[in-house]
Amino acid sequence: MTIVQVDHWLRLAALAPSPLNTQPWRFRVTPAAIELFDDPARALPVADPGGRERTIACGCALLNLRAAGAAAGCEEQVALLPDPARGGLLARAVLAEGPADAALAALAPAIEQRWTTRRALRAAPLPPGLLPALAAEAAAEGAELLPVDGRAARQLLADLCAEADRLQHHDPAWRHEVARWIHPGRSNDGLPASRLGGRALRFLVDHFDFGGTSASRDEVYILHAPAVLLLATPGDEPRDWLRAGQALQRVLLRAALDGVQAGYLQQPLQLPGLRERVAAAFSPGRWPQVCLRLGLPVEDPPRRRRRPVADFADFVPA
Repeated sequence: MTIVQVDHWLRLAALAPSPLNTQPWRFRVTPAAIELFDDPARALPVADPGGRERTIACGCALLNLRAAGAAAGCEEQVALLPDPARGGLLARAVLAEGPADAALAALAPAIEQRWTTRRALRAAPLPPGLLPALAAEAAAEGAELLPVDGRAARQLLADLCAEADRLQHHDPAWRHEVARWIHPGRSNDGLPASRLGGRALRFLVDHFDFGGTSASRDEVYILHAPAVLLLATPGDEPRDWLRAGQALQRVLLRAALDGVQAGYLQQPLQLPGLRERVAAAFSPGRWPQVCLRLGLPVEDPPRRRRRPVADFADFVPA
């Protein structure tokens, strides 16, 4: 591994999705390995008090790192939670010249093509055979991708999302947390906001309850999306969250190869009682980790908001 090569891999790793674009990862690069840590300074204590979604996001970044290494012809050795005594250490990856994982390498070109949409999706159906391919990508990381099909099932999920929207927007602490990640003066992280209108948007989000508006919007999104899917795991511990993140990123990259992008419906999974109801309705015996909608986007990709590698990586000299 050269510094230039690792710098490139980390830039690609950081193109992973994260809640409110918090980018909650740190990397430590030694001559022997690349270590992944979560960054509690970028936590969302109201929406994600246990760090589950933060860990999933770090798993997404880890998968990008693995795919970038595979595309460079590297064999991988990855250990999850390798040293519980080191707080925050999520994974250690050794990438060295050797037989690369061809399936991962094939996903690498999509890292820079994948992005998150917050708008409605086109009504066009997904490419034939895509959903089984996505399910296979999730299974490769130990997760299951479950479709939410049929009007009754979609309506039930929409009702759960609406309940979550109203509960969250009614909570001043939740609104303040979201508003804190609207950064009109920065362009490296957080939610997109213009310098001119961002301050007004942040004030409105912080001080007004838009739960009903969000509920109505999300119902339309759920009922009319070409595909609505749940990503679920057998367990619900940090190791499962890391696996869910890697599975999610494999799904997103495979979809992006066909121009298909995702929007997220995490609200009911962020509230314990509602998450249990989602599990009972759609993934009995398994833990729902991510709810997403897939389709062809109606807008062009937004400008990327990502921190430079120097902000989230430490290089330890030999």
